[in-house]
Amino acid sequence: MTGNTTTSELLLPSMSMGPSANLMNGHGPGAEATVDRRNQGFEFSPEQEALFQEQQTLDIVKELSESPDWFEVKAYGHMSPEAHDVSLTASTLRGDDKIALRPLKFFNKDKTECIVVLHLGRKLCGHAGIIHGGMLGTLLDEHLAYVSLPNLPNYTGFTANLSVDYRKPCKAGQWVVIRGKLDRVEGRKAYSNARIESALDGALLTEASALYISPRMPANTTSTAP
Repeated sequence: MTGNTTTSELLLPSMSMGPSANLMNGHGPGAEATVDRRNQGFEFSPEQEALFQEQQTLDIVKELSESPDWFEVKAYGHMSPEAHDVSLTASTLRGDDKIALRPLKFFNKDKTECIVVLHLGRKLCGHAGIIHGGMLGTLLDEHLAYVSLPNLPNYTGFTANLSVDYRKPCKAGQWVVIRGKLDRVEGRKAYSNARIESALDGALLTEASALYISPRMPANTTSTAP
């Protein structure tokens, strides 16, 4: 995926990054919206209602919700309306048998770790009954951005390298947990790791590592106009 447009680039409002870039994108401190899990902008279908009730009873959801070490934010709440409307995961792939519900998203206190819980439906497959590997790579790319961009200059950056290892087939119609952690920051470079696990038994399905690079900011210039 190196050198091509990646999902993390949708998080950037503009290719031209000025001094106010930290105010224009949604990865700075306190950027995400508060959470109302049921209010997702539409009425639930019967399938979505059943999944919502199931979501609330997952052990990982109860554990994170009750822990003082994690705080919940609205998934995709960092996006502008324009970015949200064209986002593959926030918009295009939402619906019954796809990403039926907005994922649940939790950060640790300094945003160096992130956990997302979501359900992957049967219309996201490559082989019948198996979630498409490109879908898993996309989810990991986005997740790695969640722990990298908040720690880069101006809270923004691009995927420079993404390495994905597929450990076990990810079956459709299941809840998964994505765990990401920042490894280190070196100037404008952030290195991070993430993994997708089964929410049922914690089995490792897919893991990835990435390098994100924050673009150089143009220096302030003084107008010479008369």
